[in-house]
Amino acid sequence: MNFDGEFVNKETWNLFRERFKSDTTEAGYLSDIREFFRLTGKPAEKAGSGDVKKYYEYMQGQAEKGRISPITITKKFRELHSYVSFAGAEDFFYPLLKTMAVESAEAGHVPVEDMDALLKAAAGDRMTYTILVLMYRAGLTSTEVIALRGEEEFIKYDEGVYVMPEGRKEPCYIPEDAWKILSEYMRERDVQDTLFYNRRGRPLNVMYISRMMKKYCTKAGIRSYSAQDVRNSCAFNLFAYGASPVQVADQMGRTEQQIRRYRGTAYRGSLKKKTADLVKIRIEEP
Repeated sequence: MNFDGEFVNKETWNLFRERFKSDTTEAGYLSDIREFFRLTGKPAEKAGSGDVKKYYEYMQGQAEKGRISPITITKKFRELHSYVSFAGAEDFFYPLLKTMAVESAEAGHVPVEDMDALLKAAAGDRMTYTILVLMYRAGLTSTEVIALRGEEEFIKYDEGVYVMPEGRKEPCYIPEDAWKILSEYMRERDVQDTLFYNRRGRPLNVMYISRMMKKYCTKAGIRSYSAQDVRNSCAFNLFAYGASPVQVADQMGRTEQQIRRYRGTAYRGSLKKKTADLVKIRIEEP
């Protein structure tokens, strides 16, 4: 990623960025580092405790106005702490980070019984059902899903099917059950410029996905979940069934440090209670 400015040491950044699994993750980190510089006038690795306190107070004000959530503040501080620590500078972010909401407990997800209800509610809408499956089973983001163009983007190997979502550096595995559902959808759909489209044949956008989630959560009689909550559940499921942080990070297109926030013991306990119905996580055709 090319950029100009004095908000980050380019040599340090180029070493740090090698850990990212996707361009989207890199852009998120860089945006927060740039934001800190814009608000304080200091590069993150040269910031003092007063600069960090000023930044924190500003973010708290934004949260009080409802513009960002407390978890977003935690995310920003986690990323700034990670970069400053890597740079070997004095880290004034970590003391405040320890006082914030712990993301592993706060990361949104959909309990397995609610996900089952959501899928049942969407069973009559093949496109919605397929989108939910790709987020829940493959860990694709809503942005990655709506950017898909067609069957040619999916690559078949002996061990399974993979896709390279836009912005990622590594391919994403499509589980067998998800591929079966996606294949059926692709056989039935009209050929348009994108894999998923609205009634007019035009590409979807994130607002469409947001409305879709609200509609089917209401129909399912469950609380309102976001597309991100559905996607997060993919990581929770992988951890619950023994996947390593490296494996989960590769599937989700995130770093190992980021992915540990999905290692929820409460979720794992809840999932194990469902073992009579779920020998393994698998989604059937609607």
